[in-house]
Amino acid sequence: MTEKKSGQISDRFGGRRNLVFFSGLLALVAVILLDIYLEAQILEPMGYFYIFFALVATCYALYPLYVNRRLTRYYWERTRRHRLSVLGLAFIIFLIAVALIGPLLTPDPTKVNFDKKNTPPVGFTIQQSVFDTKTDQLVSRETPGTWQHPLGTDEKGRDMLAMLVSGARVSLQVGLLATLMAIFIGALMGVMSAYLGGWWDNALMRFTDVMMTFPFFLLLVFIIFIFGPSLAFIILAIGLTGWTGTARLVRSETLSLRTREFVMASKSLGASGARIIFRHLMPNVISSIIVIATLSIPGIILAEAALSFIGLGDPTVTSWGVVLNAGQRSLDTAWWVAVEPGIMLFLTVLAFNFLGDGIRDAFDPRSQQ
Repeated sequence: MTEKKSGQISDRFGGRRNLVFFSGLLALVAVILLDIYLEAQILEPMGYFYIFFALVATCYALYPLYVNRRLTRYYWERTRRHRLSVLGLAFIIFLIAVALIGPLLTPDPTKVNFDKKNTPPVGFTIQQSVFDTKTDQLVSRETPGTWQHPLGTDEKGRDMLAMLVSGARVSLQVGLLATLMAIFIGALMGVMSAYLGGWWDNALMRFTDVMMTFPFFLLLVFIIFIFGPSLAFIILAIGLTGWTGTARLVRSETLSLRTREFVMASKSLGASGARIIFRHLMPNVISSIIVIATLSIPGIILAEAALSFIGLGDPTVTSWGVVLNAGQRSLDTAWWVAVEPGIMLFLTVLAFNFLGDGIRDAFDPRSQQ
């Protein structure tokens, strides 16, 4: 009797996996509310994003990949045929490894050493004018690159390699977490809008139209004005405003799916709306969601870099946008400070775009590659 009752409860949520996910999400919201009510920091703000990311990734990425191993191998073989996507995936894995292990092997990116300011990368030598205390005059001196700072230092003597490693971590945090939040909200909104139809569809789509016209920068400035600049609030602002395109695309696909035979058969057998949404509609639009996610991450990484570049980023972290902002003021004396984070941004965006193209071709049944 107990098993039958638990089965009925899980069916209302569209299966046990969804029941586990929504139970974990409810517990996470309860902890957040408790944190706010008690005014005692139970977790760091980024900790909540990590838990949410782990919950979604486990329930809707790792578990389906493990259960559907044959289908996973099939799509991986199709993705492998796109050579550039494999190259992009290899660079992304390398970047994740750098973000995780790099801080353990590099010095503090905020450590200042004016004695070693504007040291060029290894293999380069520059002419610097320094003040000679013996002659009380400016003298010209050649400064070669050293292996102590293989990528050089900036005008404050901070190690460029350490700053690039820190920037990789920040970019991946914002790109992955904000994209996950935006995709989750957009996919759920799009599927529910198309399936429910009627005034629900009109209300949700009009709300989507309002959010599409709402200026993102205004929201971010408003959040920073109230709570102060923080990486967690930047992720929250991007995630809460970047779901509109996903919602529209998912809705358009779901509209064609809701009248298909398998959906009508499930309705006639008495399946609940949650079961139809999560068991029949969501799995059939997941390929589009994955493609949208991989193609959205580069834009979000660039958005974070742009915010940091104009001074709206988190001042407590060293991101590529912050380094670019510092480097553009010293292009004539220390060109590498601006060039190196620019190259990293370019390669990261290119890698995610290559991977997105490969995944899109793999999921496209019309592709013969």
